Amino acid sequence: MSKLRLLFFLTIVVFFHVNGTAQTIAGKVLSKEWKTIEYGYKPDSIQIDNIYYIHGDGMFMCSNKGLYYYVDSLFRFKKIEVSPNLKNSRVSIVMKHLDYYYVGFRDGYGLFRSEDLKKWEPLGSGKLGTSKIFYLYSMDSMLFVCNWQKTIYLSHNLGKTFRGISVGFNALGKSYINNIENSEEYMFCSMHGDGVYSLNIKKGESWEYNSKGLPESKNIGDLADIGKTLFIATDNGVYRSDNKASSWKAYNTGMEGKLITRLIAEGGVLYAATDKGELFFSEDQAVTWKKIAIDFMQSPITGICATDKAIFVAVNGEGAKPSYVYYLPFMKKK
Repeated sequence: MSKLRLLFFLTIVVFFHVNGTAQTIAGKVLSKEWKTIEYGYKPDSIQIDNIYYIHGDGMFMCSNKGLYYYVDSLFRFKKIEVSPNLKNSRVSIVMKHLDYYYVGFRDGYGLFRSEDLKKWEPLGSGKLGTSKIFYLYSMDSMLFVCNWQKTIYLSHNLGKTFRGISVGFNALGKSYINNIENSEEYMFCSMHGDGVYSLNIKKGESWEYNSKGLPESKNIGDLADIGKTLFIATDNGVYRSDNKASSWKAYNTGMEGKLITRLIAEGGVLYAATDKGELFFSEDQAVTWKKIAIDFMQSPITGICATDKAIFVAVNGEGAKPSYVYYLPFMKKK
């Protein structure tokens, strides 16, 4: 182990033991010690875009060096080769839709599909086939693909054919689709650099723009939802909407002025991470926030997963700092 990496681990250990106290989330007690998934990837050269948990399959890591699968029993990642020519290309997202796995490439190689994570086929033609894919989403039989050009493509046949459904988006400005959520009859789209759009699934023919109450910077990120309530990540903490994205209000006590890099909702709990290695959670729909007592050397957290066993975070090292996936286990009941 290099001196730099040794110093990195010692700092983490010292920081945690000085400041760490056991916390409870959703009735489960967190361990006091973060653990590191060290094997199966090269921390000194990788940049992690995000981590995703697919129920029934496990956790996947999307990075500038391709796609990885977390082998839980061996505490390591395993590389998945989507295509021999693209094995070190930047993967932005992975998801499962009706028994197929889908992977989107950020570098302009489009969308791929597989039944078994071994044999993959490219999907789409024309602009979609060479698109920079930023986000994938599914609902019932519908598969949505979001690209850099602020276009959403929809497929009803497992990706065999697509059509664009981006009517109503503002065509001006440097912005891109961050993610999509749905609540009852509405879909919501977060557009970084622009605002939030909503679409009535049954009645709407175009997306409607909503940004009332959001920070003027429009530096917005992930959308999350708990029931009918929406939450969005901003560069001023978390904002909340109780009226289908028509207006937003800051719910960011203790996070004022912080850039939220990731925001997820799992089991009724919100998790928010920052570009300075901080991790917060809320059990009352963002009214109050608690900080999990550790910070990852001021490096940005670029992914969060919460499972029944642990909380996982992907931390991107900056400069000479390595990138790692860490996890904080829930204590087993005696």
